[in-house]
Amino acid sequence: MLSTEDRYMMIMKASLPYLSNDTRRIFLTYLKINQIMHTLHDFDKEQEEIFSSCSVNDEDRESGLIQAIRDFCTPKEQEMIDTILNFNQVMKLWKEMEDSQNL
Repeated sequence: MLSTEDRYMMIMKASLPYLSNDTRRIFLTYLKINQIMHTLHDFDKEQEEIFSSCSVNDEDRESGLIQAIRDFCTPKEQEMIDTILNFNQVMKLWKEMEDSQNL
């Protein structure tokens, strides 16, 4: 069974052919950033013991990574990253709301 986040990713991928070019580009960028974040998360799990003394929580690490990348982006790319971050925040709030209803 797919996790809630995986289901959301599959829904987003399924909707791509029906989106405008600009919206599709934003969704694709979000999906790629999400894949990078998952890869980093998986890598972190493997390296957790090695780096445990200097660990930072996952959310701070992800936001730090995105901010570091954002600093080198063009204004249009920065705007796209901001949109993705806002969308990600909405998805987190949605999940929290869904989780609170399941209690």
